[in-house]
Amino acid sequence: MRLLVLLAASATLLTSCSFVEYNSTNAPRMVVVSERTPFYHNGPAQGQGPDMSLLKGDEVRVLRKEIGFSFVLLEDGQNGYVSNEDLKPAPTASPTPGKKAKSAPATATNAPAKPGFRY
Repeated sequence: MRLLVLLAASATLLTSCSFVEYNSTNAPRMVVVSERTPFYHNGPAQGQGPDMSLLKGDEVRVLRKEIGFSFVLLEDGQNGYVSNEDLKPAPTASPTPGKKAKSAPATATNAPAKPGFRY
C-alpha cells in the first residue's frame, strides 16, 4: 500500500514539473528556424497528423513550454503545439531608421555596466 502511495505522489510531482507556463505579459517571442515545422492544434499525438506547417521566420509567442513541444500563440490568434527544436528566441527589435540610439551617460569611472536580466 505504501509503495502505491509513493508511486502516485512521485507521478504527481514529476508531471507538475514538466512544463513552464507564461502569461501574455511575459510570453517569450520565438521564431521558427526550420524550413517547415508541423503545427498541431490539439497536440503532437493527435490522430490526423499536423493541422498545418509554419515556415522559417514565422514568429510565435510561447504560452507553455513542455518537454519536446511548446504550446504557442500565432500572430493570427491560433494556438497549438510546435517542436521546441524548431524554435529559437526572436531577435530584438532594431532602432527605427533615422532615430539615434540613446547612449549611456558618461561616468567618471570606467566600471563595467551591470548585465541585464536574462531568461
